[in-house]
Amino acid sequence: MSENNTLDQAGLRELSIAPGAVFLGPWAYIDHEKFLIVAGVSEDRILVCTVMINSEINQYIQKRPRMLSCQVELKSDDYGFLSHDSYANCAQPIKAKFDLFVVDNMKYCGILNETDLIQVQQRIIASGNLTVDEMNTFFGKK
Repeated sequence: MSENNTLDQAGLRELSIAPGAVFLGPWAYIDHEKFLIVAGVSEDRILVCTVMINSEINQYIQKRPRMLSCQVELKSDDYGFLSHDSYANCAQPIKAKFDLFVVDNMKYCGILNETDLIQVQQRIIASGNLTVDEMNTFFGKK
């Protein structure tokens, strides 16, 4: 593969890192790959706000109404990359470096529809786990 093709692929990957984009890759302390949704990107493209997709809602979360209200159901019928209905865990937003998604072991899978993306962003905000400055950084004035 030529250097130009590598740069083109890297550039395309970087362009795909936008709100609603879903990636699959490894995550620290988890023994399997995880789907991650890019919920927001800082204007300077240094930081992202992301959430994990889980196959089911954890028992711990099920017993906590506030956390439970921050789960967004994602229907497998809407997303070819999901083999079954799953849940975006918006109760625990992750603030990460943009570069996390530029590495080769992170695979772009698709993009959320607008309705689901808005729900994810609203539930992240409702979680209370971002400061006002962080909300403005990732989602603009809401």
